Amino acid sequence: MDRQALQKQLIKKALEEGFTDCEVFYLGGESFEVLLVEGEVSNYENSSEAGISFRGTYQGRTGYAFSEHLAEEMISYLIFAAKENALLMPEEEREELFAGETYPDFHGYHPELERVCVEKRIQLAKRMEAAALSGAESIASLDYCVLGLVKREVAIANSLGLDISYTKNFASGYVSVIAKKGDETKKGSAFWRGWDWEDFDPEETGRKAARQGAKLLGAGTMDSGNYAAILDGKAMTSLLSSFCGVFFAENVQKGFSLMKDKLGTAIAAPCLTLRDDALLEGGYASVPFDSEGVVGKNKGIIVNGILKTLLYNRKAAKKDNVASTGNGFKAGLTAPVKTACTNFYVERGKCSFEELMNHMDNGLYITDFMGMHSGTNPISGDFSLSAEGFLIESGKVIRPVEQITVAGNFYTLLQDILEVGDDLYFAASGKGSPSIWIKNVAVAGK
Repeated sequence: MDRQALQKQLIKKALEEGFTDCEVFYLGGESFEVLLVEGEVSNYENSSEAGISFRGTYQGRTGYAFSEHLAEEMISYLIFAAKENALLMPEEEREELFAGETYPDFHGYHPELERVCVEKRIQLAKRMEAAALSGAESIASLDYCVLGLVKREVAIANSLGLDISYTKNFASGYVSVIAKKGDETKKGSAFWRGWDWEDFDPEETGRKAARQGAKLLGAGTMDSGNYAAILDGKAMTSLLSSFCGVFFAENVQKGFSLMKDKLGTAIAAPCLTLRDDALLEGGYASVPFDSEGVVGKNKGIIVNGILKTLLYNRKAAKKDNVASTGNGFKAGLTAPVKTACTNFYVERGKCSFEELMNHMDNGLYITDFMGMHSGTNPISGDFSLSAEGFLIESGKVIRPVEQITVAGNFYTLLQDILEVGDDLYFAASGKGSPSIWIKNVAVAGK
């Protein structure tokens, strides 16, 4: 059954059956993925999925129901299930629906991506794999090579008159190789994501993975101590991903963040600006509205070191008597609305990476953190993480470093930033950062 027709019929029937208001949230998508092993297709997937989440107020309580079967005969089931669910819920948990507002033009769908035939996509993946295997003499084998295309559609309609939707798609390529020297092995990887196949350089992506793996060979530990450090974009983004929740208003309200009463105060170095931009042009996580129908917004969370706002969904915003920032999202069809980031990133600075290295002179260049889940405390901000990178002397790379543990505190780290680079990196999640120079980190080595 047509999605729009199903939404309209379900809303109409639910109101006739005693619901005072109701909403239908639709989530659909298509995905293509090809995995290569030694130049041959190891796995090929071309799939689609769709489903609806129905919620409404029945006898003063909010009830939910879900279905991945989009057919007219499911309407009665969804209404019945939502009624049963509502009667089990306390009245104080009633959810208020959103009537909508003015929405921006959103250009997230690129039909030309899907016009490239499957055979050409496979050839692009093979070119990426071949370049990775020949990108450095030390490359011994391929660990992983995948090319994908994803399409996602979200549509929300409710009895208050809201009727909005968007479609977005993107292509991506990822390759991982194994470099070997004697008994030592290292992995190198590279990732591309975009909206135009013409922007994809499979050879350069493959060579980048090879270079990364090769340059890590010969790594050793280093003396324990306190060091100035540069975190590259990937490493800093890992920290942001682990600690982004400290900026969620719902966590502050529950006591799970130390940002309480910090609005308007300096919590970071003046050179740091941290943003959450739902409408960022070309952003990986750009959306015109969140899962509650609130329009997406571009906002500075920290601006020149000053905490300007927290991130809100509608429930948390109501508690603080403020407007939602458009950060209420469902992680899946059956998931509840929680606070989540859109394009969450440190704004690029003015220094090139080479200038950061020269300014630091001596210290540690960290390229990767491991153990993010077990080595971080998202409430206190403390972290203790395995890391790898390079020892820097007189602004030059001396040798690769591994088998070290880097410890610190996220809140302190924000204040200890000395300079921010101009080499902004984004992960597939939409989180990103340039390289940053930190005054001091504690390193446990030999």
